[in-house]
Amino acid sequence: MFQSQKTRRNLLIAAVVIVLGITAGHYVTDMHHVAFHNVYRRLYYLPIVLAAFAHGLKGGGVMALVVSAAYIPHAFFSHHRDPAPTVDKLLEIVLYLVIGLLTGWLVELQRRAHARLSVALNEKEVLEKQLVRAGKLSALGQLTSGLAHEIRNPLASILGSAEAITSEFEEEHRKYPLTRVLLDEISRLDQVVSGFLKFAGPAPPEKRKISARELVLRLEGLLRTTLEGRKIRLETQVPDEMVELDSDQAGQVLLNLVLNGADAAQSAENPTVVIVFERRKIAGKPYACFGVKDNGEGVPDSLAETIFEPYFTTRSDGSGLGLSISNTIMEKHGGILDLEQGDHTVFWACFPEEP
Repeated sequence: MFQSQKTRRNLLIAAVVIVLGITAGHYVTDMHHVAFHNVYRRLYYLPIVLAAFAHGLKGGGVMALVVSAAYIPHAFFSHHRDPAPTVDKLLEIVLYLVIGLLTGWLVELQRRAHARLSVALNEKEVLEKQLVRAGKLSALGQLTSGLAHEIRNPLASILGSAEAITSEFEEEHRKYPLTRVLLDEISRLDQVVSGFLKFAGPAPPEKRKISARELVLRLEGLLRTTLEGRKIRLETQVPDEMVELDSDQAGQVLLNLVLNGADAAQSAENPTVVIVFERRKIAGKPYACFGVKDNGEGVPDSLAETIFEPYFTTRSDGSGLGLSISNTIMEKHGGILDLEQGDHTVFWACFPEEP
């Protein structure tokens, strides 16, 4: 029922050939051979059904008309006329139309049901992946949170001591640069710990209504200089529609996705990152979805799930927390972060909406 374009074309060609063959059989068979003509009339149903299988209601209806047009001259006007009673021939023509339309309608119903089932299965797969990912992140988040807090407490003492030591030296002193290195490294370590804490437990979202376009324009303003310096074009295709979310956290998610897209597109001839927006229904629930796509080489299938795991990165200077933090934020929103592979890589951040 769900053939490729080539199969449908072959079915249609076969149907036309069968119509021509049956019609020729009518004309070359003597009118006294009533049984043969009865069989030929019944065989006309075969091309009608084939056309309905190939092109649904339209195919079945059109082929029924073609068959009727091919049969009528032989049935009523030719000297090789079908010897069957006129009522039988008229009824047969009506049945051609009924069978063509009915079969085509049933085929289309089944195709629609198949399409709905396919969408439902895809949504189920997305939600299952999200649940598995959430379980992993929850366990790792608890461990990370504990470690980060244990590190941060002595780190504060170390920072205080380092600042006290630094204040003992004048800038001209030969040991002063060493104390500055110490402070800089402590600051960097503090940023790493802060990243761990953000991953482990971002604040609950404070949702409010905001224009999707306004949210993206803010992000565009923040990133313009950075992306222009890397010669990466950022395009936005976001309508002025209202969404309800935590704009700061949503902005952080989109920021991470755009920066990831920029890294992926860097090697392209004309590196481009595009932000799009659409409203979707997933598992029957409405979502406002922001998509970030790039024209890079794409994500290998082997890494499609791994990239969401904490600390996974393909960059030498990456922390591996960008997508993990984004995923945790989406979970706090009750949303979904998903990867779509195709002509372009698209990361979708879908925020739930009130039905």
